[in-house]
Amino acid sequence: MLARPIHLVISDYNMPKLDGLGLLRAIRSHPPIQKTAFIMLTGRADKELVQRAVQFGVNNYLVKPFTVGTLKEKIEAIFGVLA
Repeated sequence: MLARPIHLVISDYNMPKLDGLGLLRAIRSHPPIQKTAFIMLTGRADKELVQRAVQFGVNNYLVKPFTVGTLKEKIEAIFGVLA
């Protein structure tokens, strides 16, 4: 991400060694990339998890399973309507 800037991270919450919240916190704490849009995926509709993600600066989240249409809506909510 530092060598080649990106505009959007889509990360699962459940990952080995570093969960999605840890990745989000790492991105938000590093000034060169802290404004990168971040969508969190989770298999749990857990309000506490969503609240923690919002606290750490997540731009949007998706609960699995989700559709392509739902993903498009979440991305458009961040960047505006896609062509």
